[in-house]
Amino acid sequence: MNKEKLLKLVRSGESETAEFKNSFDREAVESVSAFANMKGGTILIGVSDQGKIKGIQTGKSTLRNWSNRISQSIEPKVAVKTDTVLIEKKRIVIFHVDESRIKPVSCKGRYFKRVGATNRRMSWEDITNMVLESVGAT
Repeated sequence: MNKEKLLKLVRSGESETAEFKNSFDREAVESVSAFANMKGGTILIGVSDQGKIKGIQTGKSTLRNWSNRISQSIEPKVAVKTDTVLIEKKRIVIFHVDESRIKPVSCKGRYFKRVGATNRRMSWEDITNMVLESVGAT
């Protein structure tokens, strides 16, 4: 993602397909599950909920460690593309999550969906409906 695209996304604010996080945490991993269960989306690490670009410090193994945390938490596995962009000398880490073909996708045994600009825990009814849709039984 180039700088202009990133700034446009930040100006648009959080949405069904965009999540901003000051730092990488449990909620960022939950967002991977939520996006995979819905339309896909983008997680920006180093951007506040209000869209302020804060930046994030990353070391040599940071992105690999974050990717491993996602891989170990998400089932079934989903492809997550990672990117970094420098804006005003501040590093933003970007996770691109595609909609999963196999649903529902869990995060440590819990299921999330994206509703507006928030992640919501899925009900048993939501999970059942998603399984039925995934196998073409609806």
